[in-house]
Amino acid sequence: MALLLTLAMAQFMTVLDFTIVNVALPSIQRDLHVATTTLQWLVSGYAVAFGGFLLLGGRLADVYGRARLFRIGMVVFVAASISGGLAVEPALLIASRVVEGIGAAVLAPAGLSLLVTSWPGERERSRALGTYGAVVSAGFASGAVLGGLLVEITWRLVFFVNVPVGIVLLVLSMRLLPADPPAHHGQLDVPGSVTATAGVGLLVLAVVRAGDTLRATQPVLLGAAGIILLTLFVVRERRARAPLLDLALFKDRGITGANLTLIAFGAANAAEVLLVTLYLQEGRGLSPVFTGLCFVPQAAGAFALAGPAGRFVPTLGARRALAIALLIALLSLAGSAASVLGDLLAGLLVAQFTLGLAARLSQVSSTLAGTHGPVAARSEGTASALLTATRQCGSALGVAIVSAALVAMHGSAAHRTSTAMFVAASFALIGLLATRVVPPGPPHPPKPKPEHLFRHLAGGIP
Repeated sequence: MALLLTLAMAQFMTVLDFTIVNVALPSIQRDLHVATTTLQWLVSGYAVAFGGFLLLGGRLADVYGRARLFRIGMVVFVAASISGGLAVEPALLIASRVVEGIGAAVLAPAGLSLLVTSWPGERERSRALGTYGAVVSAGFASGAVLGGLLVEITWRLVFFVNVPVGIVLLVLSMRLLPADPPAHHGQLDVPGSVTATAGVGLLVLAVVRAGDTLRATQPVLLGAAGIILLTLFVVRERRARAPLLDLALFKDRGITGANLTLIAFGAANAAEVLLVTLYLQEGRGLSPVFTGLCFVPQAAGAFALAGPAGRFVPTLGARRALAIALLIALLSLAGSAASVLGDLLAGLLVAQFTLGLAARLSQVSSTLAGTHGPVAARSEGTASALLTATRQCGSALGVAIVSAALVAMHGSAAHRTSTAMFVAASFALIGLLATRVVPPGPPHPPKPKPEHLFRHLAGGIP
């Protein structure tokens, strides 16, 4: 049990770090005088680094040892948290968030691999994964509430809170984690990981600069450079002896469709979290504590479908379940926009709850679509980790786009927020259209393996 809680709490930290920092954004903005488009890099920087280096982190754990990489990831995460808490300028704070994302990308796959291998029996593993998932899922709601409480003292505590927890987990890992087998030599596609991460980062920067300058030249050049880097990544993966990403996975329509919908859903959900956080504190003048409490309904919605989704998604089929999830998300975001315009806090809370339902439904159904079939069977770990990576990258792009929209628009906080919320709703609409890529499944497809569900749970949002 001690080993299980150690691994679960480590993953809990990476999930909590998403919402705990979101709630602190308005306070950080006031204290460090950060522009809105710069502020969003505190979210996007973490997401881009986490998503971009996740596959490499998993490969490093396989080559050099899971316990060793677990500890290295923890040290990097804690060191970056200290740096973020001490930062007195935006550049250092954003750099700290990027390094935190890299630490999380090393820590998350190593911890989950240790969990799966430490309980080899199917029944024991399912029970362990159930406990692990419950602890990790609590990270979203507790991050929002804890972040609100800490910000009442100082926003720096949302970074420093990771330090004592991380040190305790590091000490426990020395005593509890099984010894690594001798390291075996394997090729690492570091250039591929860096190229992919830099490509996504440049695309995010292009969107940010478009909102800043309202001119096309610089954003177009940045976007073109990002596309070139991503193209080079594809070329490299085709030729590499040990590619970071097996491009043959995308020959499976289920895998392609699942990842397309997750990019869209990640963009919509992360954008909504940012918009609601800024609106409640800046538009309505709520305290950080009450802002954090307003995210509890979203976590409650995700919890409400924790058990039922695993039962009825296989019956519905992945494509139908994904379509339902994206439709619910679309209606929820439209409802959020209407609630902001009408100054209806109760309506916004209801929309939060339904978005949580959509999040859990999309999570289970995308895992079903993205990790099954003959193509995925040859690269199960990569297929499941890819789901987390694409959602993180979608989150970064979504936050960048709505931040640029907020800067570009004029008017009251309610008007700007509701318009940006409709932009977020358009992401859900794109995801709904993308579900058509997923092939219609059999009436009762096989149930997703538990380890796949919780690899996907590492995405940072319920």
